[in-house]
Amino acid sequence: MFQVLDSATLFRLLDATPEAVFHTIETGGWSGCVWPGNEEWEMHEPCAQVRSLTIHYATVRHPDAETQRYEILAQTLASQVCPRGPHGHLDADPLVQHTLLWLWALSGGPSPPENPEAAAPIPVPGGDRVAFTTTSLALLEAFLFSGEVAAQQVASAFLQNYRDELTHRALELVTVLTREETAQAVDDDVVCSVCGAEELDFWYSGQTWGETLCESCYETRVQEGQARSMES
Repeated sequence: MFQVLDSATLFRLLDATPEAVFHTIETGGWSGCVWPGNEEWEMHEPCAQVRSLTIHYATVRHPDAETQRYEILAQTLASQVCPRGPHGHLDADPLVQHTLLWLWALSGGPSPPENPEAAAPIPVPGGDRVAFTTTSLALLEAFLFSGEVAAQQVASAFLQNYRDELTHRALELVTVLTREETAQAVDDDVVCSVCGAEELDFWYSGQTWGETLCESCYETRVQEGQARSMES
């Protein structure tokens, strides 16, 4: 794993009044959270503080979203500021891993340091860690609450401002990631136009009837004389 975000910038971006954070935590029934001004606030590590602030941030900005996505954003950002490393904050959920993949791509594909305790800060595209952290938050938010296209737009807009080698690699990774997700989306969204069968591994389509058919519905069309058998 890797840590590339600037803690001070992250706290500034997530900053909110103690009353507002407390209200979000209490209303949402969030466990393990603390709010600024609470007597235990300073006793908690930065990762616990960031988790609470992120849940409030996401709740306010995306009130109709699934709460799971608030938690995933909170886990991802908390892992970036944990003094004991990122691993303890991340679930094995595929969406968590996918979210991290976007941050990894924006970072230019960094490798985990061999000795995290003695490692120097990982370089970031453009060299400005404040700007990179600001964009990273926008990217993760876009991916979790708007989708891959929005995330790609955020990443490209940021990376196009720089010309260094790491930025070039990040652009390539974002492009590859976007292509893979587009291809996956096409595969996942194949639905039979007649019976509604979803996620087809094998299907038929034709220029004449302009529909996508599962094997059963295609055979019916053949029997009715509305399509030609592939064996003829």
